[in-house]
Amino acid sequence: MNDYSILFLKESNVGVRQYHFGTKLLFLLLSLLLVGAGALSWKFFEQFQTITKQRLLLEEQEKTQVAFQQRIDLYDGRESRISFLENYVDELKQATQNSGIMFKKHLALFRSNTNKLDELHNFMCQTLEAQCAPDFGDQAEPQQTVQWLEQIYQDFLLFNKSLQEFAARRGSFEEQANTIQQLRRQLVETEQDLSEHMEFLKANQATVSRLTKKISKTTGITLSKASKSKRVKTKTGRGGPTILDSMALESPQALLSSGSLRQFLYNNSDNYYSTVAQLEDLSQKIARNHTIWRQTPTIIPLRSRALSDRYGMRTDPFTKKREYHAGIDFRARRGTPVYAPADGVVRTASRKSGFGLLVELQHGRGFFPGKKKSVRYRTRFAHLSKIKVRRGQQLKRGDILGLVGSTGRSTGPHLHYEIIINGRRTDPLLPISSFNPDQSLYYRH
Repeated sequence: MNDYSILFLKESNVGVRQYHFGTKLLFLLLSLLLVGAGALSWKFFEQFQTITKQRLLLEEQEKTQVAFQQRIDLYDGRESRISFLENYVDELKQATQNSGIMFKKHLALFRSNTNKLDELHNFMCQTLEAQCAPDFGDQAEPQQTVQWLEQIYQDFLLFNKSLQEFAARRGSFEEQANTIQQLRRQLVETEQDLSEHMEFLKANQATVSRLTKKISKTTGITLSKASKSKRVKTKTGRGGPTILDSMALESPQALLSSGSLRQFLYNNSDNYYSTVAQLEDLSQKIARNHTIWRQTPTIIPLRSRALSDRYGMRTDPFTKKREYHAGIDFRARRGTPVYAPADGVVRTASRKSGFGLLVELQHGRGFFPGKKKSVRYRTRFAHLSKIKVRRGQQLKRGDILGLVGSTGRSTGPHLHYEIIINGRRTDPLLPISSFNPDQSLYYRH
């Protein structure tokens, strides 16, 4: 084996010095150089891996950001569609209100025209000595009205035929011929008016029904139906001349002119338009105060109408002493559903000593009879057999909150109902009787 060495020479004042490096020293230096190069290479490799991981992480973050931006764009699109649908619903509500108002206007004009037509029809029957259809009643159902109009139409056809025969037999009398022509024109115009009103009545009947349900759902107030009202019998004399009587007194020929009758109706429609304007203002006020109406307890919280105890002082069923009763008690069978009287949040839904199973609702601000400003409502429902809601739950008017029972301090199944206004307990019958007078209650032990 050959040995290698490195020889360095250094010249100085004293001569030339020699520095000799052997093979082992060179091998050591070479080994150190290789170790340093390996360590440096490993360091560069670690940094490369770190840079690669960071690049992958940045790419993943960019993908996540793109997906998040896509979700944001999707939500923005949904919000715009929701806004469009809300505007569309508002337009439908306004169209419903306008349709209801126009229906009422045409209905009033239709009833007025039918009354005048009935009187004119009777006059024609007496003139021609023919048998007439039954008289039209103001409280008639729509189906009866349509049948009556069809019968009138048949009578008009019969009258027209009779008039033609009469004109053929009495053609020489010019005055009678003119009268027949006037009657024919009036019949044609009246038939056209009746046809228009009948079509309008059929087309808008469903719209009025939806409008009535909408108002009842918003306010909780049941609208009275004139067809179900009972007529009060009285011994007081009633009567008076009709419009046709007045027109006949001034000018008998006015009865034969449909234009005069139509002009008379238009001239006497101011009171009707004034009433319609008031109804329009009321409809707008209800729309503006939609939330307040929804938070006003206007309905009875269960199907029962029988009361076993009123609000105020009463004889306690346990102590037999006169004590204050903070609500009203409804008679009902165990398990009868109890409904929320207005929109609200469940404040309490648990057992409370003498109340038994109790549910208390926080409604917010609502209307109260006789007060200009809104008040804060709370309602309580005690002695339940089962609670169907939980604390903090949002309820709508008509939602079931529990079942009637006899828990707590109770002698039998019933519902104890309280209304708290601005922190003070109040007679629950006040808002019920004022906002819903048709929901009559009766007291029974």
